[in-house]
Amino acid sequence: MKNKNFWIGLSLLNLCIVAMLGLILRSKALFAMPAIDYNDLLNTHPHFAFGGWVTLALLVLMTNTFLNDKQRDKPVYQYIFWSIFLSSWAYVFILPFSGYATISRYISIVFILTTYVFTWLYFKDIRSSFRDGKVSRTVYLLSFSGLICLVLSSVGPFMLTYLFAVKSLNAVLYRDALFSYLHLQYNGFFTLSVFALLFQKLELNLSLKEQKNVHRFSVWLVVSVLPSMFLSYHWSDPSDYFHAIAYSGSTLSLISLVLFIIVFRYIVKVYKSLSPLLKSIGFLSLFSFMMKMLLQSLTIFNIIGNPVFGDRPIIIGFLHMVFLGFVTLFLLIYFAQTGIFHINKRITRYSLVLFTFGVVINEVFLWTQGIDAIFLRSSDLFPWFLWGASILLVVSALLIYLSRMKSTPDLVNAVGNK
Repeated sequence: MKNKNFWIGLSLLNLCIVAMLGLILRSKALFAMPAIDYNDLLNTHPHFAFGGWVTLALLVLMTNTFLNDKQRDKPVYQYIFWSIFLSSWAYVFILPFSGYATISRYISIVFILTTYVFTWLYFKDIRSSFRDGKVSRTVYLLSFSGLICLVLSSVGPFMLTYLFAVKSLNAVLYRDALFSYLHLQYNGFFTLSVFALLFQKLELNLSLKEQKNVHRFSVWLVVSVLPSMFLSYHWSDPSDYFHAIAYSGSTLSLISLVLFIIVFRYIVKVYKSLSPLLKSIGFLSLFSFMMKMLLQSLTIFNIIGNPVFGDRPIIIGFLHMVFLGFVTLFLLIYFAQTGIFHINKRITRYSLVLFTFGVVINEVFLWTQGIDAIFLRSSDLFPWFLWGASILLVVSALLIYLSRMKSTPDLVNAVGNK
């Protein structure tokens, strides 16, 4: 695809901005910063993280990896990427200063409609790739289902916009809309797209029996997405029907986890030649996925579900475990493994180590803070610890972007020599 490396470079630049927004949020909790509204910035941070970083990176990779040359070089995909990029940046310049004003809602609608257009065009193109044998039935299922979840997740923002417009005080409906959106993004679009990218390369090195096991895991994972969403409603004590679906979602998540453990052996076997650094980060990424599935299934029990949905540090810790620990670390090692930046460069290795360390200590502090809060213990040091982790994430993200820029001449030369 034309300009693939350009778009990946912009998405990595956006990762730096995501880290900086997180640092500003942590700083606001410690220092007097009257010019910044904490709540508006808190809304800006996930909007930009989802759109400017993960969504842009995933859509670029899916277009480049799963479609043939003629399909992925269509100008319309460039327009779509520009729309996603510009609308994400519009959030940064408008949402912190205007809140959910009319213009912010228009930006959100533009972003959502752009994802609708992409999904419609992509479905037509990937069907052709599937018929031509460029993608397997497993990759087709995962990428198709991931984009369906992306489209369905837009119901959440539309519902929240409606609640803000009518000034509703319905807390249950507000939280259900928010949790539905997060679930369909994290457990639907992000997770399914990551595994589509992983299995596109993995299946080429597997036997027919192993490919069947990979497909079986993928089917159960896709099937688990909607029922497990009802675990998010379990906290508000809904009807018996909701409870029954939530229990089925918990069971399906556990089955998916067991099936993934089988698939994990294939991943270890196929990627044993990776550098120790990439293998370590890859293991951490997939371990975060396994923890996500385990904790998600266990939220059916109130002793676990109530803290997860009621304790803010634990909620943030869980979301960061998926967003940073699973998805972001996967994307970074995917970039390194596919040559988008080079692992043999010292700056690349150092930046990946620092970023991974920042993700780990950020998780440790968030979960420790959350568990202490459950037992009515807390420390004034936690905000400072988290602030330090945020600084480390900003510095390492900037180094990753610098590493990508230093890799550009090598990429240009490699293309020119072909």
